[in-house]
Amino acid sequence: MQLLAKEILEQRLSSLISLRQKLPHPPVMALIWVGDDQQTATFIRAKQALAKKIDCQFFLHHFPAASFQQLAAVIDGLNFRKDIDGIVLQLPLPKSIDPDALIQKIIPIKDIDNLRGDSPYAQPTPSAIVELLKFNGIDPAERKTVVLGAGRLVGAPLAKMFEKNKWTCLSIDRQAEKRTDKIRSHNLLIAATGKKGIVTPEMVHDRMVVVDGSGIDVDVETIEPLVEKITPPKGAIGPLTVNSLFENLLIATAQRLKKAVRS
Repeated sequence: MQLLAKEILEQRLSSLISLRQKLPHPPVMALIWVGDDQQTATFIRAKQALAKKIDCQFFLHHFPAASFQQLAAVIDGLNFRKDIDGIVLQLPLPKSIDPDALIQKIIPIKDIDNLRGDSPYAQPTPSAIVELLKFNGIDPAERKTVVLGAGRLVGAPLAKMFEKNKWTCLSIDRQAEKRTDKIRSHNLLIAATGKKGIVTPEMVHDRMVVVDGSGIDVDVETIEPLVEKITPPKGAIGPLTVNSLFENLLIATAQRLKKAVRS
């Protein structure tokens, strides 16, 4: 059985529109993207579409190739601009560019993806995952969870979220295929390695809930008959992540306007 996502997305859209209507001016997001990966392009188009739907401005800074210095200059300029509410550095970057150094250049108040880890916003994908689970009546506090992957966008911040809330969680970053028995001993599996089909039938059982945090970790057609519940192959974590990102943008805009009034 697949987790319900359509209903929560409808609720989230209504909530975003309501928040947007409370603002006197359209929020402004600037997104920096290097390369031409088609999966990334699809994700960016989803962001552009939601921006248009809820009346936010979206500026795309796209570079087929770029140096660290070029990207740093763009970020510095966006940090300085008072009309820019949120900056998104689209990952992954080319291997020749140090992502950490660029991420740290984004000022916290504009880091709506919370890539820094110290920005005043919830990290979008972990928030989306937990929200989807709770909407479907699955409380992470009552589950024994294993997280595959420790990337900066999903695995690592998700593990920190679980630790903060004192929810049981085991993080496996490497050689998951050699730890099938350990993985199978849990009843909530969140896979976020970015490796296609890494979740195998040997890792799951019929009382397990499986979440695909990357969109490619789980072959839903193969795994769905073997588990209690599973995320849909499309239309769940990705769209909810985009929704969470725009909620952060709206919060950033409201904070900027509130600060301007006090000044």
